[in-house]
Amino acid sequence: MNGILTIVFLTVFVVMHEYGHYISARRSKIAVSEFFVGFGPKIFSFKKNNTEYGLKAIPLGGYVKIPGMDESEDTTGYKDSEVFHNAKWTTKFYIAISGILVNFLTAWLILFAILSTNGINVPTLEIADIGESVEGNVNSPSMNAGLMPGDVIVEFSGIQVDSWDELVSIIEVNPSEQVQISYLRNGQLIESNTYLEVRTLNNNQVGYLGVTPAIVNEKIGIVTAVKNTTILEAQMTVAAVDGIITLFSPDNIKTLLGTYTGQEVPDEVRPLSPIGLAQAGNQIAADSYVNLFSLLAFVNIFLAVFNALPFVPLDGGRVVLALIEGITGKKVSDRKLYPLAAAVVAIFIFLGITAFYLDITQPIRL
Repeated sequence: MNGILTIVFLTVFVVMHEYGHYISARRSKIAVSEFFVGFGPKIFSFKKNNTEYGLKAIPLGGYVKIPGMDESEDTTGYKDSEVFHNAKWTTKFYIAISGILVNFLTAWLILFAILSTNGINVPTLEIADIGESVEGNVNSPSMNAGLMPGDVIVEFSGIQVDSWDELVSIIEVNPSEQVQISYLRNGQLIESNTYLEVRTLNNNQVGYLGVTPAIVNEKIGIVTAVKNTTILEAQMTVAAVDGIITLFSPDNIKTLLGTYTGQEVPDEVRPLSPIGLAQAGNQIAADSYVNLFSLLAFVNIFLAVFNALPFVPLDGGRVVLALIEGITGKKVSDRKLYPLAAAVVAIFIFLGITAFYLDITQPIRL
């Protein structure tokens, strides 16, 4: 059920993205010929104010068709002033970026609702659980150090730590290193040594201790919620950018190609199809609906960042073309970009097929 809910929200978010293009085109007096929910065969439609609205058989996402967005498109029946290609560069920029802004705004509103009603969960330096080895050893580094739930780490590798994030940053830059840990147990200071293991995070080798922090919930006011929401969205945006860079990296493309020879792909570097997103939503919602809506906020941010990539036919490509026109005063011909656009589409098709294949043969495990 939670998986289905995740897919429903994904469709809603894509439609909202397209609505951003639709409403900005309408406000700019640029024609919109079609606005459909879903893809595939048409189920029903109706026409109003020269725009055909409707529903298609595969209710995943949707699209808006704006005459003249493709330079080679036949725009017979439309006034020159209604055709996208003839618009001012500022209008093109506005229409192209509107969908991206809608997704960012939606993510912000979801995160704000979460933070203002539920407060923030803050990880502490108290240990809630001890993890297993990631290298197949009998004991994890935390076990070898003698750490137990309830212990409070105060110093790590000779550095006094004041927050969980600070501790994690020290752990990650010391893979395979021997470290000294000072911690409190029932008010008594204990010191021990252990060797950190190595785990892969976004194709980087980082240190691993094997502890889970205790979490405390803090209620916050509206002003703090606005501030923390903005910071959190910025952090999620950086994470989305990092994820996309990793996804399109040559090493990762090579890893994904290995999928078809039976190679297992780490969850953190794989693309997700709607099936995988439903799997993730199902698992995350089992713990908390707050986690599910946090995932949905990230989905919006990912949609925004992905569409902001500076390649036609993505929105980011249209934004770049509009900016070039604004700087040079000359319209840029779409035809010159067809070879690049074809390559981009080919990569997207490969990633989409691979995502479906992985989600069926190697279901995601969170």
